[in-house]
Amino acid sequence: MSRLRLSLIVLGTAFALPALTGAASPPPTTSHSALVGTWRSAPEETPLGSEFDESVWGKNAKAVRTVEMTIKAAGDATLTVTRKILDARGREIKAATSIEHADISIGAPQQQNDVRADLAVTVTRAERRYPDDPNGTWPMDGLRVMVSTFSDNPPRLEVRVDTPEGRGSFWETLHRAGARAR
Repeated sequence: MSRLRLSLIVLGTAFALPALTGAASPPPTTSHSALVGTWRSAPEETPLGSEFDESVWGKNAKAVRTVEMTIKAAGDATLTVTRKILDARGREIKAATSIEHADISIGAPQQQNDVRADLAVTVTRAERRYPDDPNGTWPMDGLRVMVSTFSDNPPRLEVRVDTPEGRGSFWETLHRAGARAR
């Protein structure tokens, strides 16, 4: 065997040993203190252009959804999803506004890969209310929420919301209030 070939084998083994022994860097972890604060989405706007939508809301109306989550040091959090309809002039149609509010508890990562960590989330209470109706509050039993963090972009969270009825489920990217999106 030539010296060159022997040198390449030795070098290849030297580079392969850390991978074979599991000496790779540990997966990212999430500290609740790193999550403390208020997180917001950009408004998600959807044009309402079907014949039915135009007959109810008028031409050029749009649905707007915003998401906000406030996280405390112990992992307790509140998630608020506001859905409204805006007419062609951008005015809110009050009777069409709903607010979904959930108290959640955020735990340790359940699944992780090199940059993403999916956190354990427990919904402790959830309700949907309609602000224009004082009696318009209903529990949302069966609401599911998922939260993911990213070690390569700490001022960003992903939130997945699955409604009990299945309609209106979504995922959204939230950014720490005051932090610039990247």
